[in-house]
Amino acid sequence: MSSLPRTVVVHHRSGIGDLIWHIPYLRAIAATSADGRVSVIARPSCRAAEVLAAEACVEEVIEYDRKPRKSEGRVGRHDSLGAQIGFVRELRRRRFERIVIFSGRARYGALALAAGIRQRVGFGFSWAERLFLNTPPYIRPHAGPGNWVFPEATALSVAQGFVAGPVSPRMAVLPAALADAERDLAAWPAPRYAFSIGTSEARKNWGVDNFAALAAALAQQGGSVVLLGGPAEKPAAEAIVAAVPEALRGRVFVSAQTSVQRSAALLRQCRYCVGNDTGVLNMAVANEVPALGLFGVTPPMAADPLLHALVGDGMASISVAAVLARLAELGAPVGPGGGGR
Repeated sequence: MSSLPRTVVVHHRSGIGDLIWHIPYLRAIAATSADGRVSVIARPSCRAAEVLAAEACVEEVIEYDRKPRKSEGRVGRHDSLGAQIGFVRELRRRRFERIVIFSGRARYGALALAAGIRQRVGFGFSWAERLFLNTPPYIRPHAGPGNWVFPEATALSVAQGFVAGPVSPRMAVLPAALADAERDLAAWPAPRYAFSIGTSEARKNWGVDNFAALAAALAQQGGSVVLLGGPAEKPAAEAIVAAVPEALRGRVFVSAQTSVQRSAALLRQCRYCVGNDTGVLNMAVANEVPALGLFGVTPPMAADPLLHALVGDGMASISVAAVLARLAELGAPVGPGGGGR
């Protein structure tokens, strides 16, 4: 019998990108867990089962569906007291011995205690949270510039000895998805640019007209564009294609479907990614594709050398010319001699 603990990890955040930034720490925690694997508790909106489908260190994903984002317009499966009690029973049946909570919410520690999980690790920001935790050292909330998600995940992982310092995320992708993407984009001219056109908030969207103008400019220079998003982005993708001059539309590839693994595989066939602050942008750098994020209302991430930012005072202030200039400054390839992909 293994002397290492059966471990479950809580990922509290709602977005796909937030989960991607935790991947290296899931791997590090798994290395100190029974059978070298962990289970992951996550919200449905971050699509953890798909994001982590190729991660050998993840045994299973357990959805915790409490208080979905307002934009989802629904009630969570675990919103009621009865559902919370049922969730505790579900955890108890799995006989976890350790829980690592990437959140400052006391609720998760309380659930873990009720489920009989002996070792409870978490941020410990508040006295209320520490009532249910028992494995210091604890950490302080991120007080520096930029997004707090990755710095806080890093701080806990370092404090608990899982890693020695920050680790940039790298995502595993299923071989079948990689083969399909290579086949589907083989005929599309290089260099290929992926566009992150989706967003969870309208205020973070650069807009159809801007994306169409950028696509036309890059296609005019000899490259091609891959529009990435889910089914909700299909109308926007179609509108972008329609706004591109007809002679250049054959250089714009649309992928608006449900598979996270498919999107990741398509990204690996591209040389650069540019677009809204959304999961695709973070997925790009996790697949070693340099990315330029457009940030008009949210603080940019600054945790990976492959992730660059163009910051404006609102998304409307970021011009197509400014994006092209920034891409050139970063050495993004243009023209048929761009070196593949």
